[in-house]
Amino acid sequence: MRHVLLPTDFGDTSYKAALFALQVYGTHDVQYTLLNTYLKPAYRHALVALDADPELDSITGLRRIEQRMRRQAGRIQVAVRNSNEPLVQAIADLHRAKAVDVVVMGTQGEGRYGPVGRNTAAVVTGVHLPVIAVPGQWEAAPIKDIVLADDGQPVDPRALQPLLEIAARCGAHVHVVHVGGEDHPGHVAKALLAGLPHSMATVSGEDVGAALDAYAADHAAQLVAVVHRQRSFLQRIFQGSTSKRMAVHTTVPMLVLHQEA
Repeated sequence: MRHVLLPTDFGDTSYKAALFALQVYGTHDVQYTLLNTYLKPAYRHALVALDADPELDSITGLRRIEQRMRRQAGRIQVAVRNSNEPLVQAIADLHRAKAVDVVVMGTQGEGRYGPVGRNTAAVVTGVHLPVIAVPGQWEAAPIKDIVLADDGQPVDPRALQPLLEIAARCGAHVHVVHVGGEDHPGHVAKALLAGLPHSMATVSGEDVGAALDAYAADHAAQLVAVVHRQRSFLQRIFQGSTSKRMAVHTTVPMLVLHQEA
C-alpha cells in the first residue's frame, strides 16, 4: 500500500496539495497521513493568546481537514498526526514509524507561526524522500505533460521510479529537458522510459529554473520533475530569487526526486 504524507498548516495551499495527491494517487490501495507541526508553549509567538493551546488547535485543524478530504473523496484511508518538532524532523520520525513513499505539500500557506515557504524549501532539500510541492495557484487539470530536468549527470533508475509511476498512472508524455548551450546525449536513458510516451529536448539559458519554467509554460505541462543530488542546481532553485520565480509563483507543481550522488 502506498503511503502519502500530507503536511498541512490548514491553509488553502496545503489543502490544494491534498487535492493534487488525491487526483494523482486516488483512493485505492493508498494510505494518506495528514501531518501538522506546532510550536511548544515555551516558544509561542508573543501575539498568541496566553490561554491558547497549540496542540489542541493542531488536533482540531487536522480533524477538520480530514473531514474535508472524506467529503471530497468518499471512502479513503486517512490518518492524522501532529508533532511539536520542526517539520523536517517530524517527517523523519513518521517515516521511521511507517515508511513514506511521497510527501505532497503546498509551497506556501497561512501558518500561524511563520512562512510555510521556508518549511517547503527545508523539506525539499533536507528530507530524502520524493516531494511534490504544489503552489497555491494550481488548478486541477489532468496530468498529460511532465517536464523532467536532465542535469547532465547519471540517473539512478530507482530515483526516477515515483515519476514513472505518475506518468504511467496518468498516461502522460514525459519531456526530458536539458538546459545548456548545446545538445548532449543525456543520461536519462530511453530504456528507463520504455513504454512511456517521451521526447528529448535541449534548451539554452543560464538560469536553469527560468528555462525550465519557460519550457513548462510553452508546453502547458502539469508537472515539473527535478533530481536533487547532494550538490545540485536544486539548491539554487530553492534558495534566492530563482525559487520565488519557479518554486513559489509558478502554477505547476514540482516533483523533487532524490539521488545520493
